[in-house]
Amino acid sequence: MKRLKALRLFVLMIPIISFTLFFTCSKDEQMEKEIIENPEPEEPEEPQEPQEPQAINEADIDPSKIATINTGAVVGQFHNFWSTRPMVNQSRFNTTNFRNSLQTIKDYVKSYNLVRSMGGRTDNLNMFYKGVDGSGNIITDFSDLVSTMRNFMSTGFKPRIVLSKVPWEMVANKVVNTYGNTSPPDNYDYWRQYVNAFLTTLVNEFGMQEVKTWRFRVSTEPNYTPNHWNGTMQEYFKHYDITVDEVLKVIPDAIVGPGNMLTEDSVATYTTELIDHCANGTNYATGATGTKMDFFSISYYEKIDQNTVALPDKIERYRNKLNSYPQFSNIPLDIQEFGILRDENRVRGSSLVDATELGASWYATVCDMVHEYKINEIYDWGQEIEGSDLPQGRKNVTRMFQKMEGGSKLEAIDNFSGYAGVIPVVKGDVIYLLVYNHNPSRTSNSSRTIYPKLEGGLISSGNKWKMSEWTVDKNNGVMMHEFYKDLRAAGVSENTNGRIYGNRTSDRFADGWQNVLSANLSKYQGLANLPKTVSDSLVIKGNESLILKVDLEPHAVKLYELVPQ
Repeated sequence: MKRLKALRLFVLMIPIISFTLFFTCSKDEQMEKEIIENPEPEEPEEPQEPQEPQAINEADIDPSKIATINTGAVVGQFHNFWSTRPMVNQSRFNTTNFRNSLQTIKDYVKSYNLVRSMGGRTDNLNMFYKGVDGSGNIITDFSDLVSTMRNFMSTGFKPRIVLSKVPWEMVANKVVNTYGNTSPPDNYDYWRQYVNAFLTTLVNEFGMQEVKTWRFRVSTEPNYTPNHWNGTMQEYFKHYDITVDEVLKVIPDAIVGPGNMLTEDSVATYTTELIDHCANGTNYATGATGTKMDFFSISYYEKIDQNTVALPDKIERYRNKLNSYPQFSNIPLDIQEFGILRDENRVRGSSLVDATELGASWYATVCDMVHEYKINEIYDWGQEIEGSDLPQGRKNVTRMFQKMEGGSKLEAIDNFSGYAGVIPVVKGDVIYLLVYNHNPSRTSNSSRTIYPKLEGGLISSGNKWKMSEWTVDKNNGVMMHEFYKDLRAAGVSENTNGRIYGNRTSDRFADGWQNVLSANLSKYQGLANLPKTVSDSLVIKGNESLILKVDLEPHAVKLYELVPQ
């Protein structure tokens, strides 16, 4: 019918067209000929129905690439493990500028672990112990402690106190080791008095109800001899027992535990023996069996040059030993020193992490192990780039964690090789999937595709889901590559033997890097922000499951948010 109407219209127009052409040609030859265009009328387009997204067919997928998630099977909680930061020099809290600079991290940092708080340092800080009078009573001046702690408490952070080091004046043979005085006191009566006076000062200033909520750790890496403990294993057990006994005299409900254990087998002088001692050893202070231990902790530093993720080997023995004693199986197991200590060239530098996508995917891998080994907390030295508030790639992974925080972790089953996985969490009726691919080698080109398959529970009750995606990889949420490019273009001197891609640019580049950072700050801020790479895309369930296809770079982390429609 449409074609017939068009034909009739064309026939009717023939006389008109002929007349127009005749009239035009009979005009004066100097006049331009008028061009008449009569295009064929177009058929109106039919309105198109929106295309329904197609479900992925499981039969088309290699089973080794599928992670099966039962949305009705809760296996635990996705808890906050990232909010404590160590602090070596507490006097920094005495400056207003430093306290104000901490505002930008308060969204993810909640506590500070204050180390070497009792003296015995190489920098002459925290020298509160002044000796002994003629009657055998110690002399102290805690005025600096009080003012520093007041300034610290004004920030709103929660303190955790490391009861070390032994003051220099308490040892006759003053051996200066890497981290100061690491020898036990010559006279434990003086040490008891000092511990008592130190804690009493805090209680008098801030109140028992407040101070008993703080954590107290006795020493740092006591199995790292002589750098952190210049004594035997048994001498540390004695030191721990006596210190705990005195702590409990001042704060009966104190939360107290031993120093974090070094996990470098080639250096550590002992490992799980401390747990055995606290469980069934003879207490050096009381003569009873065992010692109070409210938490246990280790150090874990990765080394990129070793091409592995070493956490399972480092923590498994401690988790198994704690589990072997009913009184310790459920106490917090923490990593209280943490980072990537060396780059792929075995260079350490001042940086304690990798600031690129490699550090980000490693952090997601660690997160999976946090839940596997029931790790309570990881103390973090910092997630920003030196000289700025710019986030490392790893901090953007923390941003992903924050979206999942407090949710219920779901069961996920896969047969993936290497370091890859899916961490599923449900909060209300919203499902989060953190999907990661990590390769210990920076130069790896092992990208992969993963298919999270969601079934049961929430999936059974819904058919359509609105999906959003956030990504961290070499092209998303990382600014270090562009920064290095700009530094080299600006001619800033580069130490090719310095640590590469750490969070401290000064490990690799000479003075002048600060100017490049400042000049390009807005660009770096844009690159460093966590990007939302998919917004509100509609996905649908297949027969009984919802399957997503996730393409991952060799070092990549993606977070998916699924909201029922």
